[in-house]
Amino acid sequence: MVSEEPRTRYFIDIGWYEQTGRSFRAVAQARFCAACKHKLGTETQERAPTIDARGRVVFEMRSVPFGTNPLQAIRSCCAKARDYITPETPLAEAVFRVFLANGNQPTDLEGVREQLAEWVPLSSRPHNYSPDLLKRVIDTDNYYGLREFRLAPS
Repeated sequence: MVSEEPRTRYFIDIGWYEQTGRSFRAVAQARFCAACKHKLGTETQERAPTIDARGRVVFEMRSVPFGTNPLQAIRSCCAKARDYITPETPLAEAVFRVFLANGNQPTDLEGVREQLAEWVPLSSRPHNYSPDLLKRVIDTDNYYGLREFRLAPS
């Protein structure tokens, strides 16, 4: 039996934003749909995990400003809009939006390709987002914080 090597996965490195003095929250909120941008600054209820007196994880509701967790807002609302990624969206921006839409789950290049194809089908704009092209876009990124995902040594 031949074992496959695990595929390299990528993600948005939030730490990179801190290191470069940029705000991930502001960059992500700039990708909000009009409805979510309108809600910025309003109070909303959010479930937050806490530890109870018995040491169990429980969830409690907290009031927080809308958009505090931009990944959640984008995933639950903005990414469902038909125009979240269009054929006119520049490729690096589209890749960034894929990671925003999937909650920044580390994803391999084939997964990124598949998700891009959901928004930009071949019938609307013939393209070929080859893994090599996507790898080049991610490897040369110095604006979105796209990086290879690596587990920290234990």
